[in-house]
Amino acid sequence: MPEAKPIIQKPVPISSARYNLRVFSAFGIVGFANTLLPHIIFSGLYLIIPFPRPIVLIIELLPALAIELFFPHALHYVPHWAWPVLVANCWVLAAIVTNASPPNVIAPIHTLITILASASAATGRVFFSSQLSFYGKTALAGWGTGIAAGSVLRDILPTVLTLYTNMVLRDCIGYAYCLLLTIVAAYFLLLPSPPMQYELENSKAGGEFTSEIEEQKLSLLSRDLSSTNMKFGVRFHRNMYLLGNKLFRLCINPLLLVTAVQALVSPGTTRASIMLPVFSRYSAFSTAHGLTFQLGNLLARSTALLFRNRRPRLIFALLVFCTAAAVLNTAFLLTSNAYLLFGSLFTIGWLGGMTYMNIFGAAMDYLTRHSENDAEFAVGSIGIGETAGILIGSLAGVTFDTQLCGLAKRSGRWCSALP
Repeated sequence: MPEAKPIIQKPVPISSARYNLRVFSAFGIVGFANTLLPHIIFSGLYLIIPFPRPIVLIIELLPALAIELFFPHALHYVPHWAWPVLVANCWVLAAIVTNASPPNVIAPIHTLITILASASAATGRVFFSSQLSFYGKTALAGWGTGIAAGSVLRDILPTVLTLYTNMVLRDCIGYAYCLLLTIVAAYFLLLPSPPMQYELENSKAGGEFTSEIEEQKLSLLSRDLSSTNMKFGVRFHRNMYLLGNKLFRLCINPLLLVTAVQALVSPGTTRASIMLPVFSRYSAFSTAHGLTFQLGNLLARSTALLFRNRRPRLIFALLVFCTAAAVLNTAFLLTSNAYLLFGSLFTIGWLGGMTYMNIFGAAMDYLTRHSENDAEFAVGSIGIGETAGILIGSLAGVTFDTQLCGLAKRSGRWCSALP
């Protein structure tokens, strides 16, 4: 009797809409959690007490710059599953030490934990943004939306906690573990296989390729197979050439300028802004100021890929114009019209969010046309422009704020009512 052959049944492929929804949701959750985690840890360390604001900014951002400069070169030499585990362990350590150390502990301990948290956040940003090269613009939309949503909550969380729950952000350190669980669950459980691997699995099982994933995403994944065995020195040289010759001009420099402009306006001009009678206290104004800005950013990042922007220079020119108008109004107190002030803030946030998405989208388009480049390294390296821009813009904002609030005639500004 001949041996019965097993029946190989072709697996039912998930629909393109369902696949894209999982990708969008996973990257959105990861971006949201990775944005909130450092804010919770930093707020529980109270570095603003022993150090002035510029020093705090340097402590929080310089480690991130170092990680984003060197870490992308190591992406190919450690299994992908190990990076989220490493980042989660670092966050657990930072949360435990922050929760265990009282606010009056000596500054070096809090400084070391701040450096650890900054490095962990930067490692997460580099790794997860590098994975955009495998999943395409659906992942970019989720990543950008998640970061923007996290920024919205980050700006309103201190006021909501202190005014309505009688809590401080230090009391929320326990929620850091929940955010870590969401990151791990989103990456290992919710995020599906990359499109190329998914197509290969279906082709092996069914004998043919499915058409579930867009062709653009597949072309983004085409790589020179010999690069997997490339020596570190050769890969490093090629990547540095790509970084200096293309990425800096195409992506990093524009992202640095846009982020610096945004950081200069919000939160750089908040304390020195004109007092509005509609707000009874500064905390309410600062929350509304940050919320309006971040809502514009959220709207742009969540919808940018639905529209094809053919004039990125016009968007950037409008951003510079609106920023200059906001800075001049803060400096000379030209108008106290709340609709005009918050309308300009919303517009600046929207223009900045659009530019952010356009920069990453342009990078993906370039890597699609030049598949010989290391797309994982390239997309993971772009974020250094954002971190550098935040540092430069924030330091400029602190200087601008200090100069205006140090004037002899500072009446009419919020800082005149603050201690």
